[in-house]
Amino acid sequence: MSGVLRMAKAVYVDTSPTAINGKRKKKPHYVYDGEEVFEVNRLTKLKNIDEVFIDTLFPEIYEEVLELLKRNIEVYLLKNTRMLKKLRLENNMEKSDGNDSILLSKISKDCFRLLTIQEMEKKVKLCPLINKYKLLSRRIKTLKTWINRDGYEYKLKDDVRLMEKDKEEVAQKIIETLSNDVIYKEVCRLLGFRDSVEVAILTIELPLHLPLNTLKKIVGLTPNRNDGRFNHDLREHLSQLATSIYMNSKRWKDKWEVPKEFKEVIDSLPYRKAVYKLQSRILKMFRKAYFLANDQANNLTGR
Repeated sequence: MSGVLRMAKAVYVDTSPTAINGKRKKKPHYVYDGEEVFEVNRLTKLKNIDEVFIDTLFPEIYEEVLELLKRNIEVYLLKNTRMLKKLRLENNMEKSDGNDSILLSKISKDCFRLLTIQEMEKKVKLCPLINKYKLLSRRIKTLKTWINRDGYEYKLKDDVRLMEKDKEEVAQKIIETLSNDVIYKEVCRLLGFRDSVEVAILTIELPLHLPLNTLKKIVGLTPNRNDGRFNHDLREHLSQLATSIYMNSKRWKDKWEVPKEFKEVIDSLPYRKAVYKLQSRILKMFRKAYFLANDQANNLTGR
């Protein structure tokens, strides 16, 4: 007598970065199980499931997703969040977390990407290092501003030197952790870098599965700066990387192997306009590296 096949139990989740210990107003994850919508504060509270489909992968939920994967629960990430807006219009539904969790269930599985334990372990490991790097960067900038503005150092320069040493050590740990990442290595190659902590941070934090136009909105690279609703932190890292490329190109001229299209921008535009335009070009490089990584992964699995 043949066994009875059991359908995989799936849930669809509109994720929140503030479900647990959020700095902003606390908001739970909204879950649709095919019958009803309910709330959970942790994805790990979900029981008797085989598949979880999520709209967004926030750093705040990395550990939750990793725990699900280690429990042999497959977690899928939506490749293009614009599909939710399209479905909202088609179904005449208001924008809400509960409605979005229901709409996720109407999207083909092919439109999601399966997350892996390896990539989530890397993200979990890098997250505290990146946070420490950002904290040190902010404190160093503040102290240097005080010194330059007031003219009194009160031995603050010694503190700055110690922090800069710590920052460099953290940067090296970030680079070492990501040194074998295909996307990171390819972006560095395309940009002419041997290593770069800014490239490493952007590799981890940019949602590269999204279309280029969507990425530009996320970092405010639109004519209206997306009405101020953009990720200022990511934009800062992108700007730092563009500035580094600009300065190195000017300093080393022909010795710096900057891409030809970057060189044309740097030579033809003033500093501010050049740095702004370079940021869009850099995003294109990241997307190019992302597709290369996917092609390599597909070739390895024979797909």
